[in-house]
Amino acid sequence: MPIRTGLDDRLKVVRDELKLYFAEAREAYSDAIEAFTKLDSQVYSEVKKIRQHAREVNWDLTNDLLLILALNQPLMGDLRVVAAYLRAVDTVERLIRHARDIARSDRSIDENADELPQVIVDAVLGMHTNMDDMVKIIANCLTEMEEIPADDVRSIWTSIKESHKKAVDALSSLDSETMGGKASRLEVVNIVSRVERSAYNVVRLASLWHHALNNENIILDA
Repeated sequence: MPIRTGLDDRLKVVRDELKLYFAEAREAYSDAIEAFTKLDSQVYSEVKKIRQHAREVNWDLTNDLLLILALNQPLMGDLRVVAAYLRAVDTVERLIRHARDIARSDRSIDENADELPQVIVDAVLGMHTNMDDMVKIIANCLTEMEEIPADDVRSIWTSIKESHKKAVDALSSLDSETMGGKASRLEVVNIVSRVERSAYNVVRLASLWHHALNNENIILDA
């Protein structure tokens, strides 16, 4: 039998920590993307520190959620919410890991390239702006127990895919020596891929949260 004693309080603690965790991920990602647009290699050490801290937060939140499973034995809706929070913890950790990877690529690009084609900068900025909006929406839904605005999420995801295509098309048409040669171009490909995968992970989390609240599946990443 489920034991509700203390469950609501424990979940509130998790939600409060998740809110901070999402904010930390957004900050790390914004720093990494800004460094990319400015060819600033100095941000890597700071994002790396955030990544190390994120791993500790991941462990703590995961343990808190496992403790809820052990002590409260939640069922039905409560169990789905706990499962969604476990996924959220993993998703945020991946966001910060991707931010670290982007910052590491920034360092390599800075060493080899003098400037970046504006079409690629604009595409990456567009992807990140949309992804950040989506993270903000999903974070609010999870921490305030609100429904997912499905149409908004689908629209944002479509915009991200369009920006991703623009970046890929631009990269494929670049002259071989643009951006300092092959090594730098590969790093930019890595950045574009990381942002797209980060956004996809957030969309998948949104689908899971909808299921947690409504016990029905929904496709948001079509």
